[in-house]
Amino acid sequence: MNNIMEIDLSKRLEIKINNKNPVGLEDLSLSLLAFNHQFQKFVESEANRETDISSELLIKEVRSGSIIVELISHAAPIVPLLWEGGSLAQWSKVAEGICDWLLGRAEKPPKELTKQDLQEWNKFVEPVAKDNGSQMNINVSDNGKVIQQFIINSTEANAMQNLIGNMISEMDTPEGNIHTRKVMYWYQTKFDPNSDTGNRAIIDDLSKSALKVIFENNAVKDEMLHAEPKFGKPWHELAYVVDVEVETVRGTPKMYKVLRYYPEHTFDPDED
Repeated sequence: MNNIMEIDLSKRLEIKINNKNPVGLEDLSLSLLAFNHQFQKFVESEANRETDISSELLIKEVRSGSIIVELISHAAPIVPLLWEGGSLAQWSKVAEGICDWLLGRAEKPPKELTKQDLQEWNKFVEPVAKDNGSQMNINVSDNGKVIQQFIINSTEANAMQNLIGNMISEMDTPEGNIHTRKVMYWYQTKFDPNSDTGNRAIIDDLSKSALKVIFENNAVKDEMLHAEPKFGKPWHELAYVVDVEVETVRGTPKMYKVLRYYPEHTFDPDED
């Protein structure tokens, strides 16, 4: 396995924050850590799997005045294998492309982004988003000559965070699907009509797995969780016909919400 550890000092990436108010240490640290992790993922996803690349960004210098951080990369020796101009310049182009997409200037991002990626881009622009009138300059230089540059101001940083928040919310929001007159039987209960926890049921038509059960309102719950004397069995051993809303996350059923119960159709599942 090839282990590439050489450091190229000729190419540097400078992050300069022209701040109006003091920047929190935690915000700045998380911003730089997020940027570093995104750079690492980018380099390592592009490299040959047999090549062990040290792709960490290193702080070269922190200067006074505005917040100016110079970064250098371990990954520069793979330039002949991957990118003309260097990993920092290529990463800067990708980073700018992601920012353009988050600002509505591009139809799609230059690389696929996961929820974690979006969260890290949110952290990266946080110091500027929280400081009205500030801006962040990202420059890549080669032997002192700027070869790549883009700027994010506080208005743009806030717009990026708003879009990121909406996208993450959509990723986390269950999709609702209503199904009527389905047979449901209990898999597990707490035998407690007053509790919404520990109750799981199966609806074979919708999922073979036992899913958590909640109720649309207490009236439906109280009506359903009582035994009918004619069956000679407790309520949790009966089968019920119900209308349910199936809550799914990324297409996988996770929970049933009982919307309506049809008492006239209740039956003993052990009877033929």
